[in-house]
Formats: sequence, structure tokens, C-alpha cells
Amino acid sequence: MDSSPNETPVEMFLPEAGERLSRLFGRIDPDFAVVWSKHVSRLLARTQLDVRTRFLILTMQYTVTQRFGQLKENLAAAQRAGVPPEELREVILQAYVYTGPWVVAEACQIYETVIESTPEVEERRSEPAAERERRLADERPTWSADDAADPRLNDLLERYGWHGISTGLRLRPSHHLNMLDTLDALDPDFLQIWLDAVYDGMYTRGVVDDRTRLLCVVGATLAVGETHQSRRHMRAAMRVGAGPRELLEVIFQTTAFFGHPYVMPAAFDDLIRIADDEGRILELVPADRVDETRRIVAARVARRDGIRDDLGGA
Repeated sequence: MDSSPNETPVEMFLPEAGERLSRLFGRIDPDFAVVWSKHVSRLLARTQLDVRTRFLILTMQYTVTQRFGQLKENLAAAQRAGVPPEELREVILQAYVYTGPWVVAEACQIYETVIESTPEVEERRSEPAAERERRLADERPTWSADDAADPRLNDLLERYGWHGISTGLRLRPSHHLNMLDTLDALDPDFLQIWLDAVYDGMYTRGVVDDRTRLLCVVGATLAVGETHQSRRHMRAAMRVGAGPRELLEVIFQTTAFFGHPYVMPAAFDDLIRIADDEGRILELVPADRVDETRRIVAARVARRDGIRDDLGGA
């Protein structure tokens, strides 16, 4: 990635907004201006996520939160830093699954005004789904043993085709099959449309790798406070190669740009429990602190569950 050796993290990631905020905060309260600048600079300087991934996560976060002014500046800064334009475009398009067409359309218009189209970019557009070669024999080994042996699976494959089902089985073991069963009971026609559009149409485009795409999605769901989906995508991201420390860094980055209420401590608790389930807790917590951490997290989760029960499941 391109950057000036003397460029600060704020100058790289917020070249215009950072200057505006520094001037504004400096006028309002110089002490707060220093606190803000140091906070953001120190977080963005951390190496747990590379520059490309940070920019792509911010691109999807600004899209789903409809912060289009920030999106425009972010795209320009990302292009300057050498992030491939087709990847920036792709994470905007991937937001379609979570926002619908109108938000993505506005983000695409901003993309067009910022990113200059080049022959190289045009050549790297995703292929239509029908032209992307996939083989069932190659994908079966990516399914969990429990899913592959589930008596419901063969009938679903026969009636809905394997392409969308296979993608979901790879990314969301057990959960995907249960969702298929539920939607099959509710509305088979919708299930086919959903599989074709989301799991075959969007999640297999291949413009960005699954690890990066899911890190972006985790960031996007956290930015809008959707903790149920963030949990599911954290687990999927880990299963396609994302490290627990990378996911932790997504949480930290989200606190800097979208505040703490949605992500602390609930997102930490979710990540710790998922990493524990996946046998990777030692990538987050020293061995001599694991039992203590489990106890604290369990107590905190129990309190939150109790609050939800008191509110009638809200």
C-alpha cells in the first residue's frame, strides 16, 4: 500500500475529516482535541489489521450506516493508499444483502464520482454466477460431517440445487441447514430466490476473499448494532481463516468510529465465547487467565440474558 513515510494514521485514513475534526475540536476544547487525536491515531496505527483491510471494513461500515460524506473521503483515501478499486466497489455491493438496493445505489454513485475507471479495473469485475466454475465434488469436503450426514440434506439438494446450499454449509455449519429447513416449511419459492441471490449470487463472487468479506461484514453489523448477526459472522470468519485477534481489532476499530455502546462489552464476550467454542481462546487470552475470563464472561452474559427476560424477551 502507498503511503508517505511521515504520514500519520489520521492523515492516511482521515485526510480531510481528520483535519476538519481537529480544527473543530480544537476550537471547542483543545484538551478534548488531543484526547480524540491520540485515541484514533493509536488505534489506526496498530498492525493487527493491514491498511487494505482497514479501508475495506470502513467502506462497508460507512455504506451500511449511510455516512456518505465519510464514504466519499474514505474511497479517495483508500485509492491513494493503493487499495484496489474493484475491492472497494465489491464491499459496497456486498452491503446489498444487509441494506437493500437504495443505500447501495447511493454508495455506488459516490464510488463513480471518486474512482476513475481503468481498463485494469474493468477486467477484474466479477464473472456472472453461471460462468464461475464450481464442482460439487470439490465442495463436499468443506461441509461438516454432521451436515453431510443429516437426513434432510439430500432432499434439499435435489429440490433447490447444490450451489447456494453448499456455500451456506461451508460458511455456517448446522445453522444453514436449520434455516433451509425453516424456510422450506414457510415458503419454498422464497427459499429458492434467497439461495440463488445471496448464497450463490453474492457470496461466491470472488472479488474479495471470504476472510476479508466476512471481516467487513462483522464491522458492518457492529456499526449498526446488530449483535446477533455479528456473532454468526465472527464464527464464519474464523472458519475461513480470520484470526481471533483480527476480529478483536475490528471491534476496537468500530469503537473509534461508531462509539462504544454497541460493542463493549457484548462484542468482546461474543468473540471470547466463539473463540473458546472453536478451540482458539488461547489466541486471545493467556492460558493462566482463561478460567477467570470464562467466569467473568459467563456472569456478564447471564446478567444480560436476565435483563432481556425481565423485559419480556426484548
